[in-house]
Amino acid sequence: FPSQGLHVTAAVIKGKIRVWHYTNKSDWNAKAAVAFYKGPLIKSLRRNFPGSKSYEVLVDNDPSGFKAKAACAAKASVGIETLSLPPRSPDLNTLDYSLWHEVNVRMRAQEAKFKPAFKESPTAFAKRLRATAMGLPSSVVLKAVDDLRRRVAGLKKAQSGLIDE
Repeated sequence: FPSQGLHVTAAVIKGKIRVWHYTNKSDWNAKAAVAFYKGPLIKSLRRNFPGSKSYEVLVDNDPSGFKAKAACAAKASVGIETLSLPPRSPDLNTLDYSLWHEVNVRMRAQEAKFKPAFKESPTAFAKRLRATAMGLPSSVVLKAVDDLRRRVAGLKKAQSGLIDE
């Protein structure tokens, strides 16, 4: 969320947002992606899939981070294989097309209860955003993930063109 100068990297695992990681927007690069793969992501994957030696994850096409050579090497070193989204395809990223909306609705509902003079610090906002995202019900997250199948089928039918929402 640019207004806070932060880059969010998140992961949906077993029907919940299990990883919500902040990096300063100006610091998001291959080194930050390597730290994400070798840190919070692999730790969460290992915790949720004990005994697994390899993991398959869906990533976007961010060339400055996820697609950088160092990030690809880091993924391979910890057993992460990726399914990549086609270029410019936010309609296939569950966080982009669905879950951000759900988080936003819940954040606005919380804010409607704030006293008029309430001022939230950037740190408090980031903490509340993380808690809100990670607290999304599994039913909401699974619905978004399941909708990916319909979207992929629509994309194939449209021969990579626009799909009906």
